[in-house]
Amino acid sequence: MKPITGKIVPKRQEAARHYGSHPYFTRRPWNVVHTYIRHFSRQGDLVLDPFGGSGVTAIEALILRRKAIHIDLNPLANFITREIAVSPVDLGELTEAFDRVSKACAPVLAGWRKRDDAYFEDHEVPHWYPKGVLLPKNSDARFVEELFTRRQLFVLSLILDRIKQERNRELRDLLLFCFSATLAKSNRTFISARNRAETRGGPTIFSVYRYAIPREPVELDPWEQFAARFRNLILSKRETNRLIDDFYHPSTCQIIQGSATCLTDHLDPASVDYVFTDPPYGAHIAYLDLSTMWNAWLGFDISRADREKEIISGGDLHHSRDHYIGLLRKSIEQISKALKSRGWLSLVFEHKDVTFYSSIIEAAEEAGLPHVNTVMQSLDVVWSMHKKKNPMKVLSGELILNFRKMSNRQRKPRPRAALDLVQLIQEVAREQVALQRGARTEDIFNSLMVRLMDSRQISEKPVTFQFLLDSLVSDGFRFDPDTGRWYLGDKPIGAQPSLPF
Repeated sequence: MKPITGKIVPKRQEAARHYGSHPYFTRRPWNVVHTYIRHFSRQGDLVLDPFGGSGVTAIEALILRRKAIHIDLNPLANFITREIAVSPVDLGELTEAFDRVSKACAPVLAGWRKRDDAYFEDHEVPHWYPKGVLLPKNSDARFVEELFTRRQLFVLSLILDRIKQERNRELRDLLLFCFSATLAKSNRTFISARNRAETRGGPTIFSVYRYAIPREPVELDPWEQFAARFRNLILSKRETNRLIDDFYHPSTCQIIQGSATCLTDHLDPASVDYVFTDPPYGAHIAYLDLSTMWNAWLGFDISRADREKEIISGGDLHHSRDHYIGLLRKSIEQISKALKSRGWLSLVFEHKDVTFYSSIIEAAEEAGLPHVNTVMQSLDVVWSMHKKKNPMKVLSGELILNFRKMSNRQRKPRPRAALDLVQLIQEVAREQVALQRGARTEDIFNSLMVRLMDSRQISEKPVTFQFLLDSLVSDGFRFDPDTGRWYLGDKPIGAQPSLPF
């Protein structure tokens, strides 16, 4: 089997099962994951994602009639995955359950809509809501309940109370899924997009990766948001009913709360046919911290032990860089133990610290997973707020590194090519600028990483991101902040300190 070598054009909005159903901090384009699973495995094979997130790997594996194992430390991620994957769902019964909640809430909501804000300040919230749950230290509020207006707390607690009275567990969990999705916009971190409808916008949680409360937050009606999420759920379940049908079953889909560093606690050695996974990128996103609001409302506990196992740097526990690299290396060792001989691992990664790539390659090769190739896979999505503010220095693409499990007898060392680093950077930049008539920083950086990995020079050439920028400037490349791209100009734009960072 030959690996995939070319970029796959991402599709996002075409899959109701992933987009519009429930927000999450990262979500791989479904068709990219689908293509990799189809290429590297066969029907009936076992596909593993040890950093499962919102379940794209598991769900696409089920659609392709592969058995799936989804593992994640975050109970919110596992809840999202389970509710998207469950199939078939009786949509008539689900609609009746929603109608029961609606009828129970309607008269109370009608009375509350006539009340002014003073009423809600003067009265106790009538139903349970999370109290005293601390938010991450970098938040603009101390406790979860402070993320909501009093009116929002009244309405959300009412909806949750009525959902919990639903006797059918499957229907109740699907309605809780809608409720959880509703929380994303029904809180004080939500801000409307300029020149768009009031509901078009998003919470700051997903743009700056912390609980930031804007100066002028927009208060949306929680019930209207809940009803909208239910309509999205119906679209999603129509899709999974058709594509997964009755293939979803405990024997074909395991969803496990656990750490990628302890896979042998859950899996037999050499039992997995293929792994597609997307580990955390260092300090980029602190998933457990950022999921605090949802986990609190859903009643999911996050233990200190869970937080100690989280493979990130930073976060409220101030995990070190060495903590991150050490646990990531251990995870790769565990993946190798779980994989069958000659099984493939596709690992998605993006970071401007080249030593992270070196650590991944070294850990994989030590575990019997030699690197086969790397694919540049740009996201083609709207930039994050951080990217918009720092277009030159923040990367928005990603690489997919492919490895194959081999015995020591099968492994053949590849020769290491001699490279001049500055010359290589400038050569890669010229290729990308010519190819695209202007190249983004991530296009140049990712192309460089591919060349260094394929030539087995990733460890020997520890290029820094600043060195990359310096090399471009010294060869006459100029960066246009309006387009976010590098061009080859007639003259250099000056020394590095004068660049518009």
